[in-house]
Amino acid sequence: MNIGSVIRNYRKEAGLTQEEMANRLGVTTPAVNKWENGNSNPDIELLAPIARLLRISLDTLMSFHEELTAVEINGIIRQMDEMFETESFETVYEWALERVKEYPNCNMLIWQIAVSLDARRLTGACTEPENYDKQINAWYEMALGDEKEEIKHHAADSLIGFYLRKKEYTKAEEYLQYFSDYDPMKVVIQGRLYKEQGKTEEAYEMFETMLFFGYQTLLSAFSCMIELAQEEGDIEKVYFLAGKIGAVTSIFEIGKYEECSRILEAVCAEKNMEDMYRAVDQLLKNATSPCDFQTSKLFAHMKFRHPDSSSAGALESDILRQAAIVSARSVWSKTNGKK
Repeated sequence: MNIGSVIRNYRKEAGLTQEEMANRLGVTTPAVNKWENGNSNPDIELLAPIARLLRISLDTLMSFHEELTAVEINGIIRQMDEMFETESFETVYEWALERVKEYPNCNMLIWQIAVSLDARRLTGACTEPENYDKQINAWYEMALGDEKEEIKHHAADSLIGFYLRKKEYTKAEEYLQYFSDYDPMKVVIQGRLYKEQGKTEEAYEMFETMLFFGYQTLLSAFSCMIELAQEEGDIEKVYFLAGKIGAVTSIFEIGKYEECSRILEAVCAEKNMEDMYRAVDQLLKNATSPCDFQTSKLFAHMKFRHPDSSSAGALESDILRQAAIVSARSVWSKTNGKK
């Protein structure tokens, strides 16, 4: 919102006509009209009197702290995209400069303007794309200083992409600091850096690591959902979710043992003894290979610690212990019911 729009909005809110405002400020009515239509700006010595008259701060008057909504930002970017259909890149660029001056603190808008111009110049919309490197990067850097993590990440990712195109890998890597070590995107970007540098083995390992831990995240989410379904007594949903875990486990080639273990969780929840014995039988048959994923081509470049020889025996004992607990609970439940 420019200063003219601010004056118009707050003048109307104060219940003043243009003539009344002009009289109070000692200017002409056409002068106020020109301000509000964006044809001219008030003299600097009039800024404080205008702010006092409208009962707003100078910051508000000058739009220094204005936050645009997502809808308003999308509207500006849509207008920019429409301009590209009929105007030259240079014309749109000059228009974008004015928008940034108008909203100097709206980093989400600034980042989106930079991305839009960056993409257009890369697709041949301008004859000398490198002439805009400095300004577009300056906008990315501005967005990088935002307090919101989302905007920081967007800006850092854009800068990484820029330096990857320039093959300045050391510079690109500097912006990884803006991503948490627990952010999966950091792993993806590091993988991209390795890929662009021809470090194929390292790149594979990065991407495979993300897949592997992505599976662990999915497993945790599904397990929590199963617990919720159990608490609700919705056994049908428990089986449904256990089946989905089995399907995901199969896709990620984690191993038959993991697929079977989820079915055991479901039948344990239902206290279905017949199905439980079948599930336990399947688990015992696959207890010697709970780490099949270590030999999968999907994780061929990852380094795993191989389990010792006692692991299979311990696993079998654990399976049998779970089965015994469920069996005991089932017997107790039936006996208690008869009483």
